[in-house]
Amino acid sequence: MSTTNLPTKQNYDELSHAYDFFNHRLFGGELPGCLFTLQRKSRSMGYFSFERFVSRDQVKSDEIALNPEYFATRPVEDVLSTLVHEQVHQWQRRFGTPPRRGYHDQEFAAKMEAIGLMPSNTGTPGGKTTGEKMSHYIMADGPFIHACKELLQTSFVIVWYDRFPVQMVREYEFAADTTVTVASAGAPVSTPASGVHADGDMAVAAPGIAKPTQEGEAAAVVPLYSAPPIDGGLDVERPHSGGTGGMAAKKADGSNRKKYVCGCKINIWGKPGLRVRCEACNTRFAAAA
Repeated sequence: MSTTNLPTKQNYDELSHAYDFFNHRLFGGELPGCLFTLQRKSRSMGYFSFERFVSRDQVKSDEIALNPEYFATRPVEDVLSTLVHEQVHQWQRRFGTPPRRGYHDQEFAAKMEAIGLMPSNTGTPGGKTTGEKMSHYIMADGPFIHACKELLQTSFVIVWYDRFPVQMVREYEFAADTTVTVASAGAPVSTPASGVHADGDMAVAAPGIAKPTQEGEAAAVVPLYSAPPIDGGLDVERPHSGGTGGMAAKKADGSNRKKYVCGCKINIWGKPGLRVRCEACNTRFAAAA
C-alpha cells in the first residue's frame, strides 16, 4: 500500500528520529517517548505537557510541541536544542522533582548544563538561569553540540518548513567566532556507542554521553551554529526586518500594543496613538521610549 500522506510521515519520522537519538546520547535511553505536535503558539518555540494524550487502551503519552514558524529562521542546531530543552522538562517530570507549573528551577538548570545547554532568560550569556520564562544557548564544548553535529552528519534533515516564518529575535553574534571540533563527515559513525549507524538508522546504543572527537579520529572544525535555512534559498516568505512576512506578520507583533507612562509613573498598554489622561496626576499618558 502506498503512503499518500507522505509529508506528515516525513515530518514526524524525522522528529521522532531526533528524539530517540538524543534520548540515547544525552539521557541514557531513560525517556519513555512522546507524542509530537506542531503548534504555532505566540512567542513560544516549544513546550512539554505531561501525559497530555491517552490511547483507546488507556496508555498515556507526554506531549512535546514545537513551533514550525521558527524552523526556517533559526539554525538547525537551535531548533534541535529546543527539542532537547523539552526533553529535559520530560526528564525532570519523570525522574526529578518538578517545580510549580511554568517555573524553571535549579534542578532543571543543572540538568540543562550537564547535557550542554546553558539556561538563560535572554538566550545569551549572562542571563538568569532560573525563572518563569526561560530560554538557553548552546555550550560550545558540551555534550549536546557534539551529539547534534553527529546527528547532522547522518541522513537526518528537517524536511518541511512553514512558508510564513516568524523573524528570529534571538541574537547569535555572541557565538559568531565560536567553532566546534567534530568527527568529519567522512569518518565512520557506525559503532554502537555512536547511537546511529552509517546509513542513518537508529541503533539501540548503550547509555552514554556524547564525547568530543578523540585524538587520532578524522576531525573537522565547524561553526557552532550553521546558517538558518531561509538563507539557503528555501522557498519561504522572507520576514521584514524587525517583524515578519506574510501570514505571520500579525503573530510577531501580537496585538501591536504600545507602552504608555503618565506623570506618576503608572504604565498602561494600548494601541498606537492612544490619548488617555491619568486621573491620579492629571497628566496625559505618553508613549514610552
